[in-house]
Amino acid sequence: MCLCIHSLLNTLPNYYIIKSMKRNKAQDKYKWDFSHLYKNSQEFKNDLILLKNKLSDIENMKGKLNDKNTFLSYLTMQKDVSFMLAKLNQYTHLYDVDQTNAELQELNSLLQSMWQEFEIKTSFVEPEIIEIGEQKLLEFIKNSEFESHTHSIKKVIQKAKHILNEEQEKLLSEVERSRSATAELYDTLSYADKQEKEILINNNKVIVDTTFFRNFMQDSDPINDQENRKLVWDAYFENVNKRKYSFAKIYESILLKQVENYKIRNYQSTLEMSLFNDSVPTEIYEELLRVGKNNIQILKNYYLMIKEKYGLKKFYSTDRELKLTKEFKKTFNVDEAVEIVKDSLSVLGEEYQSNLEIALRDNAIDYYEDTSKRTGAYSSGGFGVQPIILMNWDDKLSSLSTLTHELGHSVHTLLSEKEQPYPLDDYPIILAEVASTFNEHVLFDYLYNKVTDKDEKIYLIQQRIFDIVSTFYRQIQFAEFEYLAHKLVEKDEPLTSDILMELFKKVEMSYGYDIFDDKDREVYHWPYISHFFGSPYYVYKYAIDIVASYKLYDDFKQNGPESILKFLKSGGKKDPLDILKDCGVDFLKEETYTPLIREVENLTTLLKTLI
Repeated sequence: MCLCIHSLLNTLPNYYIIKSMKRNKAQDKYKWDFSHLYKNSQEFKNDLILLKNKLSDIENMKGKLNDKNTFLSYLTMQKDVSFMLAKLNQYTHLYDVDQTNAELQELNSLLQSMWQEFEIKTSFVEPEIIEIGEQKLLEFIKNSEFESHTHSIKKVIQKAKHILNEEQEKLLSEVERSRSATAELYDTLSYADKQEKEILINNNKVIVDTTFFRNFMQDSDPINDQENRKLVWDAYFENVNKRKYSFAKIYESILLKQVENYKIRNYQSTLEMSLFNDSVPTEIYEELLRVGKNNIQILKNYYLMIKEKYGLKKFYSTDRELKLTKEFKKTFNVDEAVEIVKDSLSVLGEEYQSNLEIALRDNAIDYYEDTSKRTGAYSSGGFGVQPIILMNWDDKLSSLSTLTHELGHSVHTLLSEKEQPYPLDDYPIILAEVASTFNEHVLFDYLYNKVTDKDEKIYLIQQRIFDIVSTFYRQIQFAEFEYLAHKLVEKDEPLTSDILMELFKKVEMSYGYDIFDDKDREVYHWPYISHFFGSPYYVYKYAIDIVASYKLYDDFKQNGPESILKFLKSGGKKDPLDILKDCGVDFLKEETYTPLIREVENLTTLLKTLI
């Protein structure tokens, strides 16, 4: 589809044309179909009623969990409820492909209310478990099908000092919905109210959607389009920038809630509270930030190579994604990409391949972008339901890499559920990005080993550096921003749009942006990072996990897929750091980070030689 006047199609540069189709033009097999879950909204609502009844049954167990039979009945009921919630939750993902759909919005709201009811009616459970004690409960489940709950029972006992009494837990659950309501405005402002901007570039009208934005930032003329890249950047982020005051207020409310929670639950900080469930010491988070900044010159060297390549007198932050070769014009449609993914990951063996086929089944992946569809990509699964993937396909290598990445999540979910009994099949989020970034390592070597053309090698190496930088350095940068933002609120300091803008800018300068000549620019676009709003203290996990996955990949190259398959099948049977330590990964040791950092350095050196 052309973004400008049709008669100009054959004369326009490559970046003026959307190469991938829109979702509404795609075949049905490339779109989600959840009719196997619910054929219509009424079936969805019927299941909500059944779930409500089950929750009432659980509520009737209040004060009785110290009886063995009642406790085992509760564990059975818990499993049933988990399955129903997983079904309901997966169905509401349809709202992500059309954030203007009122019916889906209603279902999403109903499910959120049900989640609150779930929290309220089960709020007595953890206090009772703590009161009963670990020894008695483990006796209840000894030598039975419920022994798989041992780890989760021990995790609850560890939380004893952070669990309030029954009435206090119930009260917090009852007000949770209203306390979280402000955060829900983020999606509305970011997606449902989003409007694509039309601008003039070189006398051509263009609509600055995600595909055009990415193409232009990478493929536009390095010198002649330098000012245009700034223009496109501003147009793309206009939706965010013109709502900067609203986003700042929303973010402040989210952080205020975080601060209230850590104080109520007797943690030392929001950081400790957020890391607690994964048993991650705050020292690991702080070490990650230190390592990132101490090794930032490697990233600067890569950026400066782009400046040198094109002889740019002024070097702007909007120039940092420029491609170093124009000769590589390889694109990938969805079908081509799927075959490449299958072939590249075949090195992991038949068991992996069979689960990959399940993850790639028709209607499990929603591939193409649309105006009211949320941006980005994700894989989502749940107990008893097969994983799904959301994409925004643009035919570029980045889409191929993203698909490989998300399939790593999906296969991880499938193998964990097959190998681990409930509830150990549910691996913690901190482990999720290990599987996905491992797949990216495999894909790069697969593609690089198949090319002989120098320009194709340049393209692949640069994309590889970009992916690592985005997952490691950029996420550490984001992690420091939210760490410092939380600290401001912990000190009762206000958060305004200008304060947050200056904070984001200050952190950027610590992570390589001091080399750019647009230091005076305003950076109100930080709300584009949705994790800040939906998952505080999440982004550091990307950086931690790519370090771990690179270690696993090195082991794979030497010894085969046994280690990675063992990891994928581990689910959540141990604390995450214990699972990673089984792989020889200790994040308190700086040498753990060295192989990945050295990879960026070596690739930059190789790239400089090639150009």
